[in-house]
Amino acid sequence: MKAGVLGILAILVFTVFWGMGLAFGEEAKTPPSLSLKEAIELGLQKSRTIRLAELSLKVQELQYREGKANLLLNPSVVSELQLENTWQSAQRNFALQRMQLALSIEEAYYNVLRAERALSLARENLARLEKQLEDTRTRFSLGVVAKIDVLRNELEVDRARLEVERAERNLALSRMNLGNILGQGLEANFTLSTDLSFEPEELDRDACIQYALLHRPEIKEKEETLALRQKELAVVTSYTPALEREKARVNLEVAKEELENTRESIILEVEQKFSDLLAALKNVPIARKNLEVARETLAVQQARFDAGVITLLDLLEAQNDLYKAESDYLQVLFDYHIARAKFYNALGADLEERGKLTPRKETGKENG
Repeated sequence: MKAGVLGILAILVFTVFWGMGLAFGEEAKTPPSLSLKEAIELGLQKSRTIRLAELSLKVQELQYREGKANLLLNPSVVSELQLENTWQSAQRNFALQRMQLALSIEEAYYNVLRAERALSLARENLARLEKQLEDTRTRFSLGVVAKIDVLRNELEVDRARLEVERAERNLALSRMNLGNILGQGLEANFTLSTDLSFEPEELDRDACIQYALLHRPEIKEKEETLALRQKELAVVTSYTPALEREKARVNLEVAKEELENTRESIILEVEQKFSDLLAALKNVPIARKNLEVARETLAVQQARFDAGVITLLDLLEAQNDLYKAESDYLQVLFDYHIARAKFYNALGADLEERGKLTPRKETGKENG
């Protein structure tokens, strides 16, 4: 009897600890939550792209230090200025690589959000069609609809299943792409906490252009090059050969033209990205209205079908129109976020600076 009680107690203890082990195991498998800001910070620290850029910068730093050491043996004001400019240019290029990587991370992040929502919409559409198929088969058994209606409904279900499979593949690939860009491997798994929402912003075009001219690394590099050329010309004396003096003056003129050309290119880029963002912003309410129309149309068509006024083909067409409107609205939201990211990238503004630059309108937040 005593042995039996001990056996039962042992089983209970094993069951409790086994259950705890499962609980801890499930907790360990829970994918970490990652906001857009956290994703960018992670990528800027861990991605292979940035590691390679850092190594390249390190090589250039060693070359800079070597050049400084050589100047101790053969001093030259012009050579020192050129060496400093080369090192500063390397640092500017590194900053540009960081900006481009941050943009790539943001695009990949939103692409995962779009793929997640697209899969959800595809599954909802499949469920809607499967439910309709059940009703159609019931009506066919009662002699209310023809066999062709059952076949049409089955065809739509098959297409919807293929759409779900395609959406699943797209989501898997988009997650792999994000993990790769973040330097976390193709099998990395995250729960994304930043949603695909729509929050219109007030944008001052002139203020944005001025911000870009102050913050874009390309402008700073050209300004530093101009300053270098001015110093080079200043150190040229009457004892310098005439050819060298002329070369210094031409180099100065080239630097001035390059600076102005860079300024105009940046202004043009900001104007273009500003236009793209405005177009994307205006498309959102149109797509939203189209979605509302599609939802209302399906409700009306469902009522008419139940009343025997329209055919099943008409109802299936309304269901497909709704799915298309949902997908179009999702795409428009995604396009808006990408246009917004590219616009701020053109300004040279990171996530922290965006809120300071363009205050949001008090219009409320709308999720996709």
